[in-house]
Amino acid sequence: MSKQKNPGKNSAVPARVSRLTNYLLCIALSCAAFSSASAQQGKNQPVRAVEVKTGTVYDWAFSEGVAQGIRREYLSFEKGGKITFIASDQQNIPLRAGSRVYGPKAGEKFGQLLARVDERADIESVREFEAALNAARLRIDQADSQLKQVKNNLQLAQSSFTRNESIWKKKLIPKEQYDASRTELLNAKESLTTAKAELATAKSQEKSALAQLNQAKVALEKTSIFAPFDGVLRKVNVRQGDYWGGPAGATSDREREASSAMVVVDTSQYEVTLNVPYYAGDKLQENQAVFLSWSSAKLLSAAKNHFSDNSVSQGHVYSVSPSINLEQRAIEVKVHTRSGAGLLKDGMHVTAWIMVDKKEDVTLVPNNAIVTRNNKPFVYRVTDQGQAELVAVQTGIEDLNQVEITDGLSPGMQVITEGKHKVVNGTKVRLVQESVHE
Repeated sequence: MSKQKNPGKNSAVPARVSRLTNYLLCIALSCAAFSSASAQQGKNQPVRAVEVKTGTVYDWAFSEGVAQGIRREYLSFEKGGKITFIASDQQNIPLRAGSRVYGPKAGEKFGQLLARVDERADIESVREFEAALNAARLRIDQADSQLKQVKNNLQLAQSSFTRNESIWKKKLIPKEQYDASRTELLNAKESLTTAKAELATAKSQEKSALAQLNQAKVALEKTSIFAPFDGVLRKVNVRQGDYWGGPAGATSDREREASSAMVVVDTSQYEVTLNVPYYAGDKLQENQAVFLSWSSAKLLSAAKNHFSDNSVSQGHVYSVSPSINLEQRAIEVKVHTRSGAGLLKDGMHVTAWIMVDKKEDVTLVPNNAIVTRNNKPFVYRVTDQGQAELVAVQTGIEDLNQVEITDGLSPGMQVITEGKHKVVNGTKVRLVQESVHE
C-alpha cells in the first residue's frame, strides 16, 4: 500500500507566500504614497486668499408670508331691494374687480357712489322731512319778527308809562290814565315772554324736523354703497338688476368676501403676517427694518447693492407676538410696508428678510474662509513666510457673504478662501488670482 501525502502540510507553504507577498506590496504602496505626499508637501500649493477687512455686517431672520392691504372694507347694502345702479369707471365701463375708486375728499362725508338699490320710498321720506324742516325754519323767522315787534312795543310802553307817571305825580292827569299806561306796560312785558316762548318752540320744532330728516337720510344711505377711501376693488359680486337680500352671516375673511356686494382694498400700504421660527424670537423687535419681495433672487441681488436700487419693498416690524403659535410652532410677526408698495399685490406670497442686528467697523472675512474642526471655527492664514497657518477664531454674527471675527485675526492679514482642501498647517502656498479648482 502506498503512503498518502499530508495535504494540509503542503498547502500551508503557498498561503504563507501569498500573505508575505501582500505585506510587501502594502509596504511598497505606503512608501510610494509617503513619497508622493512628501513631494506634494514640498512644492507651493496654489490657493486664493483675501485680505481681512473691517466693515458693516448684518444679521438676518428669514420668513415667508402673504401681503394684504392694511385697509380693506367689505361693502354691502344695509337694506334689501333691487339693484338699480352700478357706477362706471373713467372709461365708462361698469365697475369690476381691479377698478380704482375714490374716497371722500377734504370736508366731504361720502366718497364715490358705487352702487344703490331701489330707494324711491326713502327719497320721498327725505323730501317730506325736508318740507317739515323748511316749515319750521319759516316759523322761526316769523317768531323772530314777532319778538322784535314786541320788543319795540315794550320800549314804547315803557316810555309812555314813565312820562305818564311823572305827570300823574304832579296831579296833571287823572289816575285812570296813569293806570291805563301801566297796564299797557305790563301787557307789553307779557307779550315779550310769549314771543320768546314762541321762538323757542319754533327752534325746537326745527331740531325735531332736522333729526327726522337726518334719520331719513341715514335710511337712504343704507340703500347705497360709497367708497370709504381711495383704493382698488378686489371683488364685485353684484350686477344691475340683481336683487339684494342682505349679507349672509360670515366668520372668515373668505366667507365675508364671497357674501359682500363689493370689497375695496387700499393698495398704498400692505401688511404681511410672518411665522418666524421660535429660536429667532429673542432677536425680533418692533421697528426693525424688513425687505420684501416675491423673488428671493431679487432680494439677494438688492442686498449686494445694500438695497439702494428700490427693486424690493421695504417696511418695518409692526408687532411681535409674545407667544408661540401652537400650530406653526413659530412666532407671529406683522410687518407694515413703508415704500415699494407698488411692487406687491394683495394676496401675494412674499419672502421677508428681517434685519435683526447691524454692526459697523468690525473685522470681517468671507464665509468661505471658515473651516470647521471638531465643531469649532478656524481659518487658514497666510504667513509672511508663505505658509498656511491654521488659526482658531471666535465668530460673531454672520451675513450673507461674510462673518464677523471677534478674536483671532486682525485687519490686513491674508486668509485662504479657495484651495483650503489642499493644505494643512505649515503647507507652503502660492497666491493666485483665478479661482482654484480641485
